[in-house]
Amino acid sequence: MKTVTSHFRFGAAFVCILASCLLGSSPCGADGLSVAKISSDGGLKQHPDIYGTRVVWQDSRHGKFDIYLYDTATGKETRITQGIHDHKKPRIFQGRIFWQDYRNGTSDIYMYDLATGKESPVMVSPAPKVDIAVSGDRIAWTDLGNGKGVICLYDLSTKREKRLGRGQGSQGFAALQGNNVVWKDERNDAGDIYLYNQVTDKETRITANKESQWSPAIHDDLIVWEDNRNVDVLSNYDIYLYDLKTGRETQLTSNDANQRFPRIWGSKVVFVDNKRGEIEDIRLIDLSNGKETTITQGTKDQYTPAIFEDSIVYSDLKHIYLATVPAK
Repeated sequence: MKTVTSHFRFGAAFVCILASCLLGSSPCGADGLSVAKISSDGGLKQHPDIYGTRVVWQDSRHGKFDIYLYDTATGKETRITQGIHDHKKPRIFQGRIFWQDYRNGTSDIYMYDLATGKESPVMVSPAPKVDIAVSGDRIAWTDLGNGKGVICLYDLSTKREKRLGRGQGSQGFAALQGNNVVWKDERNDAGDIYLYNQVTDKETRITANKESQWSPAIHDDLIVWEDNRNVDVLSNYDIYLYDLKTGRETQLTSNDANQRFPRIWGSKVVFVDNKRGEIEDIRLIDLSNGKETTITQGTKDQYTPAIFEDSIVYSDLKHIYLATVPAK
């Protein structure tokens, strides 16, 4: 297997369009990167997601978690959920927002249609349902009813549910695009990446290593994940990639620090990197040219990036930020 590792130093000065960055309190972009704070003050802000010009996240400014939406085209921020219960980990696809909803005493799945302005339940049952993924009319989640996690796939148009995997080990962290679902599966060891294709009804084991592979993401024919196979005394998570067309696996990062929580869109892979001491930064690798870009360079940790085309969103817990990658 050929390993590709990117290490670049940029001669250009780091640029941040936020005034507070000059004081070291906010993330800075590099190499001409545009960065903007898009959330209002107050509360804890986590787990952003993006589709087109719309960004969603969970926000505790009212004392419990609600779902908020920001439209970059209009500059308008909107509170999506109300009530006294938590609403967490939103996902957005086109004009629909999905989230984990706790109004019934467990985590159910609810949806908000931006076109109609209506909220509706998607899946309500006694079993906790977490870590939603969505693509088109299909959503996936982890069902914790058996105590160890099972990946469920649900078709919104047919109202049919399918349970994936063979059930021997815990499953979780589903990612979904088109006809393909990927997830972490512990049936063999600490965790492998598996894929299920809905057209062929075929399941494929993507990784076969005794150490843990977690948090997969998929776009077109490319799958990325965090991988601990290079562990020494301490954990050493790197980002790996698998091409479904060629069957080729590639190691994208390689150093003593951890690179985790990758997300992919086209040729761009964004992830969390703590190579700069204990600070968690957001970094980007462009597979088309091997270039690695620093998205954040501040004194605060940054978390859970998501990507759509050339736009990246992430959280420092206090705010949600939007970074725009310069055109080639």
